[in-house]
Amino acid sequence: MSWLIALSDFLLYVVLAFLAGDAVLRFIKPENKPLIEVPKKLVLIALALIPLLLAPPVIQLVLLLGESFGLMQAVVDVTTEFRAGQSYVFGVLMALAWLVVVWRDGSSVLRAFWLVLSVLNVAYASHAASIADWQGFAGHALHFLALVLWAGVLIHIAWFLRDGRNWRAFLKWFTPFSVAMMIILIGSGIWLMLFFVAPEDYASSWILPYGQLLLLKHLSIVPLLLAAFINAVLSRSDAPNRSWLKVESWLLLLVLLITAFMSKLAPPHNINETFRMEGGAPFVEWFAGPQYIPVHAVWTPNIDGFLMMAIGLIFLGLQWLGYRKQLPEWLSFIFSLGFIAATYTGLMFSFLF
Repeated sequence: MSWLIALSDFLLYVVLAFLAGDAVLRFIKPENKPLIEVPKKLVLIALALIPLLLAPPVIQLVLLLGESFGLMQAVVDVTTEFRAGQSYVFGVLMALAWLVVVWRDGSSVLRAFWLVLSVLNVAYASHAASIADWQGFAGHALHFLALVLWAGVLIHIAWFLRDGRNWRAFLKWFTPFSVAMMIILIGSGIWLMLFFVAPEDYASSWILPYGQLLLLKHLSIVPLLLAAFINAVLSRSDAPNRSWLKVESWLLLLVLLITAFMSKLAPPHNINETFRMEGGAPFVEWFAGPQYIPVHAVWTPNIDGFLMMAIGLIFLGLQWLGYRKQLPEWLSFIFSLGFIAATYTGLMFSFLF
């Protein structure tokens, strides 16, 4: 059921990003943004989905405890004593209040208020908050807020644009906004990583599923930054380049997807102990051979690793070429995935564990 919970988390993140974009753009004057048309019904549907998407981890806990204590007692225990259950109750109440605000065409301030509370609610139920108390809570909240704000505005611009008027005026505020979100995202990401992985153990953590996804997340940020650079610096025309806005939005959604699956894996507080209890990540043995305790990653340069990383750089160059030659957006996205896959493979070939 873990994959189903991770998938529901991903969809929850997408919903909150969509709602975040709606909240941010309502603070922007009409002359400083393009014409964007988002049906009110779609916003209401997004809000109605929140209780459903928050439910899977609660259902899992209730079914697990219900075998020993009975179903009703399990429901009470989960909703009062477990972070996942408490987060669900708060999330449902906030979604209902937010839905009323949207239904009655309430103020932008109220929408932003419920957005921030919803982000804090997600952070409260996170691994970081349960392990590092308020520091982990604050780090996760900043990380997640920056991600949904950046992705949310981009989703609206890429997928709900009706008229590209005021594009230059939009870029004047959105470019520094996205740079600020990027800085917060990377800074808070490093902060969060240090709660789980010591810098000297970063490569060693790749032996675990969490470490593998952490590496993939970091690699996915590289083509994302290139796409953001293209949209912010190179595409400064009077009309938006919707193809590349979609590429950037897809890459942000990829980061959200990896983040969702990471949230359901055991962080490597103690790599050797986690490896002993849960085993290694899929494909690690195929890439790097058998692994033994104690785990210690050793850089072993070889032609296979260098070749794959060179192929990764070629894919990154093809992503750039996709912009220059105005290739279809799906092809540029495939080039981005090619960079991630090839560079990941090259790094795995280059380490022994």
